[in-house]
Order: sequence, then C-alpha cells, then structure tokens
Amino acid sequence: MSKKNKNTIYILYSLFLTENGEKIVIGGIQKYILGLINVFSKNYHIKIVQRSSYNFYKKYDTYQVLGFQVKENKNLGKQLYKNIETSLKPSDYVIWASDRVSFKISHKKTIAIQHGITFDFIDYANIKFGSLLKKSLILSIFYRFLQYLSAIKYFLRSSTVICVDYNYLNWVRTVLPRRLTNRVSVIPNYSEIPDQPNEKVAPKMINIIFARRFFEYRGVYILCEIIENLSKKHDHIKFGIYGDGPLESYMINRLRNYSNVSFSKFSAKDSLKIPMSYNISLIPTFGSEGTSLSLLESMACYCVPIASNVGGLTNVILDGYNGFLVNPTANEFCEKIEFLISNKTELKVMGDNARKTIEVSFSFMKWKSKWEDIIKTID
Repeated sequence: MSKKNKNTIYILYSLFLTENGEKIVIGGIQKYILGLINVFSKNYHIKIVQRSSYNFYKKYDTYQVLGFQVKENKNLGKQLYKNIETSLKPSDYVIWASDRVSFKISHKKTIAIQHGITFDFIDYANIKFGSLLKKSLILSIFYRFLQYLSAIKYFLRSSTVICVDYNYLNWVRTVLPRRLTNRVSVIPNYSEIPDQPNEKVAPKMINIIFARRFFEYRGVYILCEIIENLSKKHDHIKFGIYGDGPLESYMINRLRNYSNVSFSKFSAKDSLKIPMSYNISLIPTFGSEGTSLSLLESMACYCVPIASNVGGLTNVILDGYNGFLVNPTANEFCEKIEFLISNKTELKVMGDNARKTIEVSFSFMKWKSKWEDIIKTID
C-alpha cells in the first residue's frame, strides 16, 4: 500500500508525551501505544491525540502526535475527538487507548482498550468519605455497585473492546446479557524476550525485585512487611525496589535501616536488562491488575514470580509451575520465598518455566498477530 493511500489510526489518550510535548511519559499505557505503533505503522498512518498545555504537532519517523489544549479532564475523550472529527474518514480507525477516556461516537471503526478491572479494590484513603465507607458494609457494597455501573457505562461506549485478561471478560459475562460478550476480544499483554540463557544456577545471594508504582493497591505495605520479616532471618537476601509514586518517601523512611534494600528507577530500555540480575519478582498487589507488564518482563528474564491471586495475574501464573499465586498477605509471600531459598533446584526449574511461558503465550509476535486479526475483522 502506498503512503498516500494509507488509512489512519487515531489513538486517543490523556498523555502520551508530556503536556509540553518534550518526551514520552513513562507508563504501561504509553508502552502499549508504542507497541501498536510497531504493529501498524507500516500499513497505516498513526496519529496520537492527547491533551497538552498548548496546541502542538510532533512528527516522528513512524507516527505523529497532536496535542490539544482542553478545558478540563472531564469528558477528555470527547474534547479530544472534536479536534479530529472533521478529518476522520469512514475507513479510518479510532482507538481509545483506555476505555476511561472513551465516549460514544457514531464512527464505525472504534476500539476501546480495557487494561484490567479497577473496581475490585476500594481506595478508602482517597475517597472523601472513605473512613465512613470503610466502617459500613452496606455503604461499601453500594459504592461497589456504583463502580460496576461506571464500568458498564465505559463498556457500552464502543462496539469493540480489547481487554488484557479473561477476568474482565468473565465479569462482563456475569453482569451483562451474554450477547454483549461479542464485543470483547482478549489480547493479553506481552513482553519482548531477551536472547540470554538462564545463568542463575544455585545462587548464593537471592536477589528479589519489586518493580511497580508505589501505591497502596500495588502492595507497598505488604512489601515492607515482607522485607522486615525476612531480613531478620536471612543475611543472603537483597531487595531491589524500582519505581516511583506517592508512597516513595514512606517506603524509604520505613526501610532506611535495611542495608540489603536499594531504591532505583529504570527506563523502558532497561526493563529487560535489570531483571536479569534477579531471581524472584514480587507482585503483591491488592487489585486493579491486568496482565502486568512488570510480571511478564521479569518472567522473560527467568525470575520466579510470586504474585497475589487477583485480576489477570491468574491468567499468567500456574501455581507451582512457573511461579506462585498467594493471597495478598506478607506471611504467604514469605512462605513461598523461603521455599525457593531452600530449594535452589526448584528456583532454576520454575525460572525456566516462567521464561517458556512468555515465549509460548505472551510474546510480542503473538500479541502482534492478534491485533492484526482484530483490525482485519473490523475491516
């Protein structure tokens, strides 16, 4: 297809570049968008539409970014869409990079991406009447019901919904008429696969990685308790904590006396380099989880994952084969870590199985193929 005859894929999201358009924002959805660019830029024009502090246009080798000033984040998707509506052809595609920015439009070729159920966790600390809500079972149930209604509203806005795990699809089957599941296709997240053998054989020092945003629902408090409990019993364990977030100061202060703990950050280009020096990855999340990128990337690097049995994590890990699934409590995480410390052969075998899982089921090529099939179906 000639460049002139290419159709356009518009990808709408709040922020792909920073508000001033200077650099790409670090985050899972931004990485997802880069993956879509990689898949489709050969056969389509790619235009990313986002909010910005001033209107801008950025052109890159394989895509363009259109930044538009918006009045407020409310109805963000609607405001962004109004800026491209007149240039949109019937043969073009509109992809809402998150269903949370979508709104109902008449354009036929519309896709929303659902990145994991967020309403399996009530963030009491950030709700105006959270303390009252937490004390009342009835109020908590009512609030959860409102969360469900909100999720249904977002689901009904698009004729095609791509979700990253089967947890969401099964929820749709549970609460909505069965015929509506025809809108849903499951395309789990992916990881690139580093071309390195597993050299983590019977290590003397066990290195454990936590690479997540520092939020309560990502398991920050559980992680701190794990470190405190195990550091008292073992002197051959090191913890590498990577990321940032609102609880960063809390974590640094609580763990400041532990010499076996290091804090750092890594860029997207190092996401398959850093985990190679670790043996175990921890995903102690409370909820709001799809098929976690940090989980998949650590598994691609032969790390044995120990994860909470929530969300899309249960679509990736077969308990006891390529990792462990546990309840989100520090004690259960510690039990599995101690098992792996005492069973170095199992550590190696499960690390190999983790890697094999990514190669077979969660590779970029498999993800690419599924997305190409979706576009053909909509055509």
